[in-house]
Amino acid sequence: MDKKEMEYLTRSQGNTRTKRRKEDKMNRVLNYLIALVSALIVISLFIIFTMQDDDEVVEEAQTEETSSGTENESSSVVDETEETTKEPSNMDDPVAEEEETELATEEEEELETDQGSNVVNASDNPLVDEVWTSETWQPYATAQTGEHRSTFDTNHIDYQEKLGAIYSVIPINEQEGIIWSVKNNGNAQSAIAVISSNDKVQKYRVAIEWVEQQGWKPIQVEVLNTLDGTY
Repeated sequence: MDKKEMEYLTRSQGNTRTKRRKEDKMNRVLNYLIALVSALIVISLFIIFTMQDDDEVVEEAQTEETSSGTENESSSVVDETEETTKEPSNMDDPVAEEEETELATEEEEELETDQGSNVVNASDNPLVDEVWTSETWQPYATAQTGEHRSTFDTNHIDYQEKLGAIYSVIPINEQEGIIWSVKNNGNAQSAIAVISSNDKVQKYRVAIEWVEQQGWKPIQVEVLNTLDGTY
């Protein structure tokens, strides 16, 4: 082998080694890139799956809340329906109706009992519808001592006790009544008053008399049909 062939062979071997080194370097670079891409793919897939899991958790929570709200609303509707249906059932129940009727009757009887001790008589007076009297009426307890003196001074205790006796036998209290007159009824130991409700629907004329050491006692109540000419 001559010199030229040796030189050629040397160059060829050098080129081959250089080419191999370049190829090895390219392969390493490609391997790095492949590894990097693979890592990126794995990371991307992990992120995607994680986000999907979070979304599913959120959707499940929202679904549970919606279901819970729907159940509560349904329960409320059922409760209201039950309450609504209960009332008509009582109204349609003959036993319940009979009990309500008996209760109403008892209340009426109690009311009648309150006035039941009164003796009710008709009146010849065209201004009077009826007259009440009662043996159970008691004197309005007096706080006065010493010799009694009847007075119509509105600030005097005797006048206040007169009103107490009058209101004790009529279905009006002092806050609901209008006093049209309180005056002597023929002597110093008697008095008579005309009183109505504020709306003037109820109208009464009440006679009272003084009972020594006890107080003013109601004697008679006239149920008036008018206030004109009654005081």
